[in-house]
Amino acid sequence: MKEQSLFMKITEKLESAVRWIVTILLAIMVVDIITAVFFRYVLQNSIFWAEELSRYLMIWAGMLGAGLAMKDDAHIGIDFVVRALPDSMQLTVKVIAKLVVEIFLIVVFIESIDYLKTLSIQRSAALEIPMAIPYLSVTAGMIFMAIENILGIIRLFDDAKSKGQEASR
Repeated sequence: MKEQSLFMKITEKLESAVRWIVTILLAIMVVDIITAVFFRYVLQNSIFWAEELSRYLMIWAGMLGAGLAMKDDAHIGIDFVVRALPDSMQLTVKVIAKLVVEIFLIVVFIESIDYLKTLSIQRSAALEIPMAIPYLSVTAGMIFMAIENILGIIRLFDDAKSKGQEASR
């Protein structure tokens, strides 16, 4: 039981850190865009790298935010079919669906590693950073989503266990 509580503490810290990172990335993106608009339309002198920076910040925020959405089960899904099933089958179908998602996340993670190797020699046009940095967001996002998906499976079993205990009372 201590291991699970330690694991849960670690994942709570990870989730909190990711929330802060996403918030900071979005704040930087807003400042970047406002500054770029000000420079372009007021000072008549555009910042050539501002659009590229905001694009990469948005990609990072989106990939990390997808893991936060996974935690809240906020991704688009069709659950009316699952809800139409008998209660005894719902848990099984939900777990199978999450396992399929987990396999997908693992495949994308593995493929993203291959892309990172290729992209490490390329540089972005304006910022001249290695293209592996923006694409690393896919790898990080897949890891975070996979962790949250596994936690979702654990929560499904915990919910089913608590419902079973309530029903036996």
